[in-house]
Amino acid sequence: MTRNTTSRNAWLGMIAAVVTLFISAWQQEARANGILETVTVDTSALPTSPESEVVFYLIDGSGTGDGNNTAMLTSFGFGGGSAGAVDSLNSTGGFSGDMASGVSITDSSFPNVLAQFFNAGSQISFVLNLSTNVDAGPTPDQFGFAILDPSGNPIPTSDPTGDNNLMVINVDSSSPATVSYSDLVTVAPVGTAATPEPSSALMLGAGMFVLVLLSRRRRSAKCE
Repeated sequence: MTRNTTSRNAWLGMIAAVVTLFISAWQQEARANGILETVTVDTSALPTSPESEVVFYLIDGSGTGDGNNTAMLTSFGFGGGSAGAVDSLNSTGGFSGDMASGVSITDSSFPNVLAQFFNAGSQISFVLNLSTNVDAGPTPDQFGFAILDPSGNPIPTSDPTGDNNLMVINVDSSSPATVSYSDLVTVAPVGTAATPEPSSALMLGAGMFVLVLLSRRRRSAKCE
């Protein structure tokens, strides 16, 4: 009985190690293909009711709607608050989803905007995965967002354009800078969070290894 337990624990330990390595490789691949980071905004100063509004946008620098970049926003958290109803969306251009299920914005139009109401809690957070394909022209694609209070006034920031963006990324290179215009914003590399679909090679390698482990466990069980 002790031997079987020890053997089972050893197999479980090996599986856990493989899963950890797989996730690490998955996240490294995502970072290599674009930006992958967790964004958190302190919203504790906003009233819990009525609803505030967050506005995300992805501007196509070429002005042609070439659709060469996509911003994926997932794993939304509201610090005790909640996303507004889907019918509270006010959007245009290449977008899909909502803050409850995840948001995708592609620069397939001009502009591409997704706005949704939310009940403010202590913070709003999300994982951002932004592709970084540089446009050929002089103006780069740009991702950014702002938050409006219940009166429709934006949270003041130091944004030099006067648009009160909380954060902006100009896709002017394969590794563009994330620029924050408020002390309320914290940006950090993703630890263990949702990431884009990994390559088929990684999936196949991990899948084959798990199949081998399961096959060995079945054979071991038959011999006992």
